[in-house]
Amino acid sequence: MKIVNWYRNLKIKNKLLLLLIALILFISISSVFALQISYKIYDEQLINQSSVILKLYSTNIESELRKMEALTFSILSDPKVQSYLKHIYAEESSYERTMAVSAMTQRLMAEAQAESYISSMGFIDNDEIAYGVGRQTKLMDDSEKKRLISAAREHKGGITWLKSSGEDNIIIAAREIRAIENMESLAVLFIRIDLDNLINRYISMESTYKPNLQILSNNKIIYDNTDDLQFDINEFFKNRVRSYYVDNINDEKYLIYYGTSTYTDWTYVNILPYDNIFQNISKMRTTMIVILVLLLMATSFIGTRFANSITRPIIMLSSKMEKVRDGNFDLSPSDSNNIYHNDEIGQLNHDFNVMINRINSLINENYVKQLLIKETELKALQSQINPHFLYNTLASINGLAKMNGQQKISAMVKSLSNLLRGAIRNKEIVITIREEINLLKDYITIQKIRYGERLDFSMEADEEILDCSILKLTLQPIVENSITHGLENLTGPCKISVTAKRIQDLIRIEVTDNGPGISEDILTKLRNMEIESKGFGIGLSNIDKRTKLIFGEKYGLVFESELRKGTTVGIELPVVENMRVSPDTISL
Repeated sequence: MKIVNWYRNLKIKNKLLLLLIALILFISISSVFALQISYKIYDEQLINQSSVILKLYSTNIESELRKMEALTFSILSDPKVQSYLKHIYAEESSYERTMAVSAMTQRLMAEAQAESYISSMGFIDNDEIAYGVGRQTKLMDDSEKKRLISAAREHKGGITWLKSSGEDNIIIAAREIRAIENMESLAVLFIRIDLDNLINRYISMESTYKPNLQILSNNKIIYDNTDDLQFDINEFFKNRVRSYYVDNINDEKYLIYYGTSTYTDWTYVNILPYDNIFQNISKMRTTMIVILVLLLMATSFIGTRFANSITRPIIMLSSKMEKVRDGNFDLSPSDSNNIYHNDEIGQLNHDFNVMINRINSLINENYVKQLLIKETELKALQSQINPHFLYNTLASINGLAKMNGQQKISAMVKSLSNLLRGAIRNKEIVITIREEINLLKDYITIQKIRYGERLDFSMEADEEILDCSILKLTLQPIVENSITHGLENLTGPCKISVTAKRIQDLIRIEVTDNGPGISEDILTKLRNMEIESKGFGIGLSNIDKRTKLIFGEKYGLVFESELRKGTTVGIELPVVENMRVSPDTISL
């Protein structure tokens, strides 16, 4: 409510500017919100794309590994290979054995050149002697040989994948070669594969950004190109339920996606720099914010100029109105000669100038007539009865009544004198509740003498509201109605009570009687101020209209009544002290 009142009290220029800024802010916020939704969708698409790329990595890598499995199978099932190995296994002659070894290595050499990622290929015979050929052969120590033989025989002819001891990013495919006739072990075939060479082939094909990739077998890293990233993969896998995450590594954000292969049971972990992926989005966000800020500044500037162009003529018109309000009808040359546009405000300024010039002419033309009218009114007032003569006459009657022992006549004359003095002595229409109650008491004094015991009157008023304002002669007509329509229609005593109290932010004064009450249809008309009959409707309608005119539309008379149970007429007033209103203020 305070904000609404604050907005209503703003100048039109500020209102227009505020509305323009609010509109731009709304559009900007809506745009940012829509962009955020778009960015979120785009982010999810990028993340999904990253997962697809990782699946392509693993699929392509495993496709090559399956080729290696097929290659090893073709080698171990080759009858010539079987023959070479049988000779190596059976022959003791160094020549025959040497020829068989040479033929076998020549066969492997042809296969080792098939793919660039095959580092070397070879076999280990039953005497645990290793033979190798290829681009980068490596001598094996006894422990490495035993490890390969053990792993290969454990899989009973199936292929197994091992990480090379002492070599980074080299894996070894090992497979036992058995004799086809009796399944007797002849040798262990091995292929050393350079994962760097194999993976880089597909990274360059599938991704714009070079990822950091790790491959794990049984929670042990067999391939890692994360370089200097301090990334603990085992710590990462704790309490993970999703397949991708955005984590901080070395104070930088990374998108981490992982998946497990069904073929090798390896886990592939793809680590992509978050900023590299979303750098275009970040630039776009920054650009949008800058554009929105510039748009807001430009709108504020244009809005200020626009508001000034509208409000400046209004301000000038308001300034002229203030001069007229102060009684100055002479427009300065600058006020009269200003050039206005032909819009509504310009037309309003022009019409106001014309109106003031005409009023000024009428004032000058009718000045002498007004002086004559004032002089005539003064003479008419002087011919009226002097109120002091009336007061003095009533005082003389009061004195004679007291001298002759007529106390009731004395009291009635005194109360009547007070009523007349209160009604005539000044031009103030609004008085205090205390003064109004005193006038009512004088009226009741007269009525008590008139009706005697038939009138039972009581009054109760809170002390805190006695200095608050009320229209003069408000209560007396209401009480008079209660006496007229209550007491005069009752055979027994008429009880009239007046209560005045404060209820939160208003004052409520109620006049209650035990009269015959009012029917529902008459009560409805009375509430709508549709009663025009003499004595009952006119006085109350007049009070209600004057109260609303002086204090506001939410104040005035309220009525409650029930047949054969009495009537309550209440008047609601604001809590206002020392309010003064001239009779010229009211025009009913």
